[in-house]
This record gives sequence, structure tokens and C-alpha cells, in this order.
Amino acid sequence: MKQVLNKELVKKAIQDLKANGKKVTLIALHAALGNRGSMSTLVQLKTELESAEQPASDSDEGLKAFREVWSLAKEEGRRQQETVIADLQSDLKTLALENERLDGVATAAANQAEDFKQAKLEAEAALVKAKSLLAQNQEALIQAGKETKAALEKVASEQSAHQNTQQELAKAIQKAHALELEVVRFRTLLDAQTGRAKK
Repeated sequence: MKQVLNKELVKKAIQDLKANGKKVTLIALHAALGNRGSMSTLVQLKTELESAEQPASDSDEGLKAFREVWSLAKEEGRRQQETVIADLQSDLKTLALENERLDGVATAAANQAEDFKQAKLEAEAALVKAKSLLAQNQEALIQAGKETKAALEKVASEQSAHQNTQQELAKAIQKAHALELEVVRFRTLLDAQTGRAKK
């Protein structure tokens, strides 16, 4: 954390500049202090230090020099403020653009979420319909199975009845043959008896 600009720091910076053989200007002093503090504060502290070292003088030349220095300090302070304001305005513009971009992203995300929601509802409706159709098909399949089973049972019953009928028919044919043989035998006997009677 930077130290707050005070007389001690300014005094030390002035001494360092003089020790290095440099001219003690406001710009050099401000740079030696790591560009801390405003120029107006720096001018005030430097003036107070110089006033403490020299006897007070209200000469026109001293007042003129002070006004010039004070004017320069105010101008420098104004320039710094303008720079800060310009930076803040630039940052504000950047933030406004970023906010606008994020609003667009948020709107797109909301629209996409709504699309997903609608797609989910449609998918759920299709699933319900598919389940209903599946249930209907299962019922139809069960019913078809029952009908097929009944038909097979009927066919089996008819086949069994047909077999019984064939068996009865075979018996009837056999019986008819037996009767036919009896008739032939009876006729033969009858003819034989009739022939004997004629003799």
C-alpha cells in the first residue's frame, strides 16, 4: 500500500534530487515520489517546506513566482483530472458495450432455453402418444393371439371331428360291404333253393 504524500516524503525527495545534482522541478519531484499525489498537493507541500527554510517575503517577485507555480500546479491538476475523466468515460463506454453484449447473450440464452422447453414438451407429448399406441398394439396383439388360439382349437376340433367322421364312414362302408356279401350269399342260397324246387 502506498504511503500518503506528506512533508517528510517531499523533503526526502528534494534532498535526494539535490544529492544527485538534479534540479528540483515539480515534474522531477513528482517522478521521484513515484508519481504519487496531485500536483496541487505537491506544490503546497514544497512551498511550505521552502517557506520554513527561508524567511517570509511578500515581495512582488515572490508573489509572482508563487502565482506562476500555483497556476502551473492547477493546470497540471486539471490535465490529470481530464485524463482520469477521459479514462473513466472510456471505461464506462466499454462497460456499456460489454453490458449490451451480455444482454444479447442473455436474451439468446433465454430464447434457446424456451426452444429447449418447447422441444421437451413436444417430445413428452410424442412419448405419451407412442406409449398409448404401444398399449393399443399390445392389446390388439393379445386379442389376435386369443383369436388365433381359438381358431387353432376350432381347427383341431374340426380335424378331430373329421377323423371321427372318416372312421364312422369307414365303418359304414365296411358294414355295407358285409351287408352286400350277405345279400349275395342270400341270393345264392335263394337261387339254389329255387332251382331245387323246379326240379
